[in-house]
Amino acid sequence: MQIEKKSPVCWLFCTVIDNLGDIGVSWRLAQILSRESGISVHLWLDDIHALRTLCPNLPDALPCNYQGISLYPWQPGKNAEHLDKAPPPDLVIETFACDLPENVLNAIRTRQALWLNWEYLSAESWAEAMHGKPSPQTDGQQKYFWLMGFTERSGGLLREKNYAELVQYQAEDFRKSLCLSEKTAPEWLLFGYESPVWSQWLHTWQQSKYPITLLLAGKQVIQSLQRSGALPAEALQRNGDIFQTGTVKLVRIPFIPQSDFDKLLHLCDGAIVRGEDSFIRAQFAAKPFFWFIYPQEENAHIEKLHAFWHKAAADWPEPLKQAHQSLSDELNGANVLSAEVRQAAWQTLISNLPTWQKQAEKWRDYLFTQHSATEKLNIFINLHNT
Repeated sequence: MQIEKKSPVCWLFCTVIDNLGDIGVSWRLAQILSRESGISVHLWLDDIHALRTLCPNLPDALPCNYQGISLYPWQPGKNAEHLDKAPPPDLVIETFACDLPENVLNAIRTRQALWLNWEYLSAESWAEAMHGKPSPQTDGQQKYFWLMGFTERSGGLLREKNYAELVQYQAEDFRKSLCLSEKTAPEWLLFGYESPVWSQWLHTWQQSKYPITLLLAGKQVIQSLQRSGALPAEALQRNGDIFQTGTVKLVRIPFIPQSDFDKLLHLCDGAIVRGEDSFIRAQFAAKPFFWFIYPQEENAHIEKLHAFWHKAAADWPEPLKQAHQSLSDELNGANVLSAEVRQAAWQTLISNLPTWQKQAEKWRDYLFTQHSATEKLNIFINLHNT
């Protein structure tokens, strides 16, 4: 008689600190583990509304099963709810150092589950050095650091095996779903945090001789422009609204599900993206882009920003590299440019757009030669179990 092999069980925990980065990474990780690794995934989260932003069809209440993944509520600092409804874990992942409650720690001890702290993405050298290293706990348990990154020495990046299929779309229908009319100029996605820099950059785009269409996702860029007076308060109130200023067209687009974000990036000619998940996907789309990294106190995020671009832009021609870095630093609060310097930097980038595009494709190809984060995780699990 053939004995049916049970699927490994993963308990995954996410705390939504701010915006959508934490749940965006956690949800993508959960999906890939479930669909590609044959793992039974059980995800505890403290903000169902954040996940519903990414997945509009999510049921109204937890617990529930959505797209093959079991979802449960929890409140950090308190015992996680509904542990009895999930099978015992073989793997427990705490995303971004969210402190696990005592009843989960008891389950780890009892089951001797593999325990990972899935940390924030970084290109810094210390991250590669720490990846996969154990963190002994006071009770004798081992917790391991998992640090995603951009080399084989890191924890890899979250990439689906069928990525090429996921980015396919029918242009006319997709543009209609985004409330977009016919394309008349290069289209750039703006998906960033609130910042006074947006009004300054809008002025630069207005002064440029190159027409551009800016696709504004979410409210934060629009609100920044309105607060600065660069945009009338009544402008861009609804999806599909257009505000034309000189050669610059601003279009408010719907906040789309995570499952369609890759298609949006492939539709655009360039992008400014924020957070972690969107940042990774912009690289996979091989488009010219800026990273609006999550800001930290005392500009601690700038070192992390520079570490990435030191790798990704290593082979760029020097004028392109310098222009991009000056604008990237201003976007992220590391410097303030004069209008003339900002304009010259943007003109340099646009004049070298074919080279910028080729470099983006070269970087994408380099990333695609590496194992993905979940492929590396499967290897790590097998080594742990031997």
